[in-house]
Amino acid sequence: MNRQQRRAIVKKKLTDKDIKAMEENIKVKTSKDVIDFTITNYIACVALCLHDKLGFGHDRACRFMRDVDNLFDSINKGYLSLDDVLKTVEEEIGITFERTKQK
Repeated sequence: MNRQQRRAIVKKKLTDKDIKAMEENIKVKTSKDVIDFTITNYIACVALCLHDKLGFGHDRACRFMRDVDNLFDSINKGYLSLDDVLKTVEEEIGITFERTKQK
């Protein structure tokens, strides 16, 4: 919430629409923060496992993370879907993942 919004609350010049907009802004910001936090920590754990268990150094770990980033970029651009990725991993590697249903 910014300073102008806080002042409006104190002066009680907010409509229900204003309050709803602020609530949505807070939810979006919080969700994005949680996602960023989770991704950062997950990729750090992956990098550590690659280093400790498979002997990846800086260059190979960075190359791997860059390849993952490129894969997500392709997904974001619509060249392939996450379902395509899951299906390929299941068929080619034999690893299946429990899929959670989205709301």
